[in-house]
Amino acid sequence: MSRFAVTSPLCGRLGMTVVRDLGDQVETAFKAETSAWQVDPDTVERLKQASIDRVTKSFAIDLETASEQAKTEAELRKLRTMFVAYGRMCVEATNDPIFSRLITAPAGFDPQTAATAFADSMLEDGGLASWQTPAIRARGDMMLSAGTCRKRIGKDRSDALAAEFGRSEDARTREYYLKSFDIGLNDTEMNFTLAQCNRLIARNRIEIAKAVTK
Repeated sequence: MSRFAVTSPLCGRLGMTVVRDLGDQVETAFKAETSAWQVDPDTVERLKQASIDRVTKSFAIDLETASEQAKTEAELRKLRTMFVAYGRMCVEATNDPIFSRLITAPAGFDPQTAATAFADSMLEDGGLASWQTPAIRARGDMMLSAGTCRKRIGKDRSDALAAEFGRSEDARTREYYLKSFDIGLNDTEMNFTLAQCNRLIARNRIEIAKAVTK
């Protein structure tokens, strides 16, 4: 019961419907189930809380570790695999006598697809989502540079770079490019010189060309 209760928020993030008062309903069901046990109520409560704490800590550690290590393609696969495992647990919850009334999956729910989409939502700002190819990441870096270096290279050149490298027929990709540009605009720590900006933009062009030819 604890594992379903702790992972229920993630079930919602994966696209399932979770009742708002899940915690209260689970607590009511738990008390009804344990009322007939020949065990001291305080002991039952202590064991319940220990179980919840254990699952919560394990979940938090798994998520934090996988997210921090998600820098390579292999590590990204590990992150998605972890979410797939939790997605399957959510599916299992929909067949549980108690949780089946509290967590429901949409028709055709697929843990793999849902887990990939959720992992992508966490990783796309850094260019590490599954749909972000090397070419997309390289153009995103250029858009970031166009925003970061705007005060050095000027409005016209910055806008020209954004117009050249911010185009895409895919709305999701365009949004990533524009978000990268905005991140650069709002960066108050980077204070490149004009020479540094010119080198950065030149390097971006090389990386874009390399990505396209791969």
